[in-house]
Amino acid sequence: MRYALAAAALAAGVVAVPYNKRDIVTDVEVVYQTQYVTVTAGEEPATSAPASTAAPATTSATTKAHFGHHWPSSWIKPASTTTSVYVAPSSEPAPVSSEAPSSTYVAPPPPSTTSTYVAPAPTSTYVAPPPSSTSVYVAPTTPAYSAPPASSAYSATPTDYAGKVVLHHNLHRANHSAPALEWSQSLADTAGKIAASCVYAHNVDMDNGGYGQNIAAGVNGDDITSVITDLFYNGEVGWFSNLYGQAQPDMTNFEKWGHFSQIVWKGTSSVGCYTQDCTSKGLVNDKGQDLTKSPFNIPPYFTVCNYHSPGNYANDYADNVGVSLKQASIGPSYGL
Repeated sequence: MRYALAAAALAAGVVAVPYNKRDIVTDVEVVYQTQYVTVTAGEEPATSAPASTAAPATTSATTKAHFGHHWPSSWIKPASTTTSVYVAPSSEPAPVSSEAPSSTYVAPPPPSTTSTYVAPAPTSTYVAPPPSSTSVYVAPTTPAYSAPPASSAYSATPTDYAGKVVLHHNLHRANHSAPALEWSQSLADTAGKIAASCVYAHNVDMDNGGYGQNIAAGVNGDDITSVITDLFYNGEVGWFSNLYGQAQPDMTNFEKWGHFSQIVWKGTSSVGCYTQDCTSKGLVNDKGQDLTKSPFNIPPYFTVCNYHSPGNYANDYADNVGVSLKQASIGPSYGL
């Protein structure tokens, strides 16, 4: 079975979306005024009115920024026009980028003032660039994975969409010492509203926001575990192999591992997903291009998964993305 498959990678991403009080950012503007007084020898200096002092700016320092699948423009890499082909993961992990992270020099503040670091506010949303030809997802015909030990706690066999979503999220979370997620119908309802738009783009403002988000296109709801396991987890976990234990990892390749980190984020407790069939409406991207037509030719299915609490917060990765326990890999059909 073959699916043309596309996925937005935060992000979000992904990917910098402020979340409630933790991410309110107020720019601080400091004005310096220097007054020069000329004194003639033998004379008293002229009395001058004191220089006016600018009213202090109201500051609200932030310590976190949520990178989900929306991230600062300074992290966006030039769009690639090369063809990408996604094949079900083999036993070898994905390569780790050797690209050196960029650095920015920030001049030190004047010695007489105290400065407060403010995390940058989001300036753009990363959306995977349209491929020059159709990306292809090939579902595995022969399982290339081994089942977890018989002692696994996941004994129930889900038959509905929600059960499959929760099962495959929790299988991967257990491999990173993260607590199990619960299904949230509220998050699923919001995901349904977003997916019903058939606009393939992140939307974390619907119903007052406050959630993280992973999205994908090209796979129908019956195969939701292919999105969660083959694409979001197996396709990305290898890219994070050298980043465990870092409070704030290099974000150069965030689009290659941002879905994975949201799935296993320890601070997330619930998930709700929805897959929309956009056959009658057409699936378009945020530029209005119909993804179901040439040159994209992607099947008209749009999946949105929302998470609470959101993952991918700056400086929180070490505490929330646990080292893999190296349990045996699983495929999308495991447990079904």
